[in-house]
Amino acid sequence: MSRLRVARIPYLNSVPFYGLLEGAEVELIDLPPRELGAAAARGQVDAGIMSMCDVFRSPQFEPLGAMGVAADGPAHSVLLLAKVPPSELQGATVAITTETSTSYPLLRLLLERRYRVRPSMFVRRSSGPLDGDDALLLIGDQALRVAAGAGLQPGTTDYSRGLIRLATAGRAQPWAWALDLAMAWKQWQGMPFVFARWVVRCDVALSQRARLLDLLSRSLEESLRELRSRAAEHAAGTGLQSDAAYAYLMGFTYRLGPVELDAIERFRSQLAGAPWWEASRPAALSRSLT
Repeated sequence: MSRLRVARIPYLNSVPFYGLLEGAEVELIDLPPRELGAAAARGQVDAGIMSMCDVFRSPQFEPLGAMGVAADGPAHSVLLLAKVPPSELQGATVAITTETSTSYPLLRLLLERRYRVRPSMFVRRSSGPLDGDDALLLIGDQALRVAAGAGLQPGTTDYSRGLIRLATAGRAQPWAWALDLAMAWKQWQGMPFVFARWVVRCDVALSQRARLLDLLSRSLEESLRELRSRAAEHAAGTGLQSDAAYAYLMGFTYRLGPVELDAIERFRSQLAGAPWWEASRPAALSRSLT
């Protein structure tokens, strides 16, 4: 029996799942969310914590237990940085990290339906934003680093309003505002947001599924018991001090219950009503993304 190819998202918020997978009889493949979805579509991974939009597009995968990454409030690492408030982004150019799969559709829903604006262009930037970009969507550890450089730290910065005025605008960076997309969704829909879910290929043997699910469950239990030390161990490279990294991880839900599952369906229904949503395409809105 061949080893399972398990995709690992190399972000701090995914660390709690992988402790017992190191050295186990699986092949761990580090992939950011959008690359994970593309690799899954090509048949190059057997299981992973897949971005929700790619889960919707991937009928060859099915849930593995009820584990994922959700936030019932601010996520701190899914941020729109902007020169003006979101409500003033009508006709704007929005740069997007190349790593995102789900956060871009979430952002577009928020802008169009909550803030009632339609940017003229969303552009994937592999080398960072251009001077003419009006806003920038970042996710994962890169978002944490940029936010920390602007003085934002989980556990000390008040994210309760979702939209934060940045004191560093015009000095080290051009952004005057930061919008936490999970908090904005919570304010709009009154529900947590689920960014990713563990899934497995439908043709994976039941014995391999059971073994992987057991490893993941025990890894998560162990990590949650020792979350402060896990945070300190992996904080390097995020721009966060260990206490802030701990506060960051404490903000996530890793076991999905009825509320989170309902939230997934709410997001799916919102996407289904969007004329630009193309469930068959891993790169959403390819006509205006480069």
